[in-house]
Amino acid sequence: MSETKELLRRGVGEFEPMPDAFDRVLARRDRKRRNQRAAAGVLGIAVFALAAIGFVRLLGSEGTPAGEPRSPFEGTWISTSDPDGGTQTMTISVSADGAVEIVVTDDIATVCSLTPSTMTGTGRIEAGTQLVIPEPEYTCDDGSVPESLSGPPLEEQLRDWTLFLDPQTDSLSDGFGGMWHREGAEIPSPDPTTSGAMWPQTSLEEVREAQELADAGDPDYTWQLDPNLAAWPDSNPEEPWGAEIFQRFSREVLGWEEFSGFAIEGYVPEGGHTHHLGGVVFIRCAPGRTNPLYPKPYREMPPAVRGCAPTIDDSRYETVRFDLEQEGRIGPSGIWVVTRWELLQPAGPYSTFDHLYPDFAQSQVEQTAPPSTAEVTAFLQEFLAARVDGEGAEDYLRHLAEGPPSPDEEVPLLYATTGGTPYERSEIERVQGPVWPAGWSEFKVRLFAADGTVVEQSFVVIRQEDGRLGLVYGFPQTDGFPTTENGQAVPVPYSILDGEVTFAAAPPWSDTILDRTFTVLGGVGRGSASQFTMFTIVADPLTGVGCEAGPPAADVEALVRSIRSNPDLEATAPVAVSLGGIDALQMDVVAAPGASDCGQIDRLSAGQDGPTRLYLLDLPEGMSARILAVAISALESEFEHVVEAAAPILDSFEFHTR
Repeated sequence: MSETKELLRRGVGEFEPMPDAFDRVLARRDRKRRNQRAAAGVLGIAVFALAAIGFVRLLGSEGTPAGEPRSPFEGTWISTSDPDGGTQTMTISVSADGAVEIVVTDDIATVCSLTPSTMTGTGRIEAGTQLVIPEPEYTCDDGSVPESLSGPPLEEQLRDWTLFLDPQTDSLSDGFGGMWHREGAEIPSPDPTTSGAMWPQTSLEEVREAQELADAGDPDYTWQLDPNLAAWPDSNPEEPWGAEIFQRFSREVLGWEEFSGFAIEGYVPEGGHTHHLGGVVFIRCAPGRTNPLYPKPYREMPPAVRGCAPTIDDSRYETVRFDLEQEGRIGPSGIWVVTRWELLQPAGPYSTFDHLYPDFAQSQVEQTAPPSTAEVTAFLQEFLAARVDGEGAEDYLRHLAEGPPSPDEEVPLLYATTGGTPYERSEIERVQGPVWPAGWSEFKVRLFAADGTVVEQSFVVIRQEDGRLGLVYGFPQTDGFPTTENGQAVPVPYSILDGEVTFAAAPPWSDTILDRTFTVLGGVGRGSASQFTMFTIVADPLTGVGCEAGPPAADVEALVRSIRSNPDLEATAPVAVSLGGIDALQMDVVAAPGASDCGQIDRLSAGQDGPTRLYLLDLPEGMSARILAVAISALESEFEHVVEAAAPILDSFEFHTR
């Protein structure tokens, strides 16, 4: 299995960071994958804080100042949960004008190769219970440069680092499970009921014994068999919240009377069955109560959570996250066990995008009050009026992630039709919402031009972090195409090599990886087969056989020879074709019987899961690359359908020499 294909296929579960270009594009790829399963920049920071640096838990303290502090944050704190096994202390000083300074020390820091570290920063107190440090400075005491183990640079991951004060317990938390108490204060013992390991068995030996008893028909163990879980999601597309192991675990271990399934982060298939469900999230419902923020059972709410009232306050739910696995036999006859579980702790205020993608729950589930119909209607009318007027509409838009938007997040035809005709009037149609728990709503807007052209687009109205409303275009959980013109999907423009090569793809094609020399589009295919569909463009692919990568090919003829001589591949003889007005060679490639995982063409995953159609061409002189490779990959059952769907993309290729 090639690195590219493995990365994309494992997007529904956990993955290991890939080197080089993959590290740079994973954040954008994940933004697209969470559209399907949920998720993102905030999650990446959380994972880093827990596992990578042992630092965002960091805070500890040394000695509480005499006398009354000017702020409940002032003083020194000591951590109680360091993944490195070290001790972190933090001193917080608050000046008379409200400025806050911190000094944090860690005697074992992962990012400093397990040597001591120091972090300093100046920040501010917000809302009385939040301490925000906009730009912490992190250094290794031995003079070395701290290195993050994954994700963006360390300074980016630490930006706007926030601590949350619990006045009742006089403790600090970072929202990811890290807790700090004043030095000298009695640190509460961990509650043995807040987390646990394997259940109902406690060891692999017990699992094997339980499997034998289940095979013999013992009713004390047959309830752990669940063919529906093993078939999920292909044969059981609905979230399997009714599984008996979920019900028993929630009642017998947690003592919950009423509860609801909320999310499943990922699954691991093997041999045609799913044997691992990771990040299963359930929430507790308050018996006999009406949800104060969502009193009506909106049709868009998942059936399982309709009427589920929060148990902590009017917004927050007691939340458990656990993993489920077949530890022994895999398939319909294998028993299921919970391998680990944890009651999630409160976090700071959710950001807008946490609410948009709630299924990557890392803390207690929280709902937000939806904006009123009048507020949303007035906001949309202002946005559409700006489009008719021809200016100012950009001010209403919000992208799904920080940084420049992906091409299919850019709003096309903002002020005029494809032919350049401006709009005269507009109309609004609510599609769904407010959607629990985030309160977002989806709308279709139609703009009418004087020449009779009708442009229809889908937008989601969200509540932004500053309290104002914002619009997200092409929201992943919406149905249909984001933009149509007279009923036809509008292609999205893409480019590589800094605009030297351009092409366009209409939804449902969408990008999963974008890089200067490497782009992957996906989204086409029927059912679960869509995850195996890729339209890949690579500049200057490497030659080589097996796991040994060779140099870039000198020209297309050399690349063809490399492909056809690869023992792990079977390739047809090349056929002369044209792509964007340039002579090209077309050939079909499949994996040879018994091919190794290394049998591939650089970043093209050729023939690994089904046929791949390759287009190879020598680029004109003056361009920044010599060869362009285009690959269309799909399962054999979907191949002809996908090739046909990709034809308009091939027809759109243009080449621009400088």
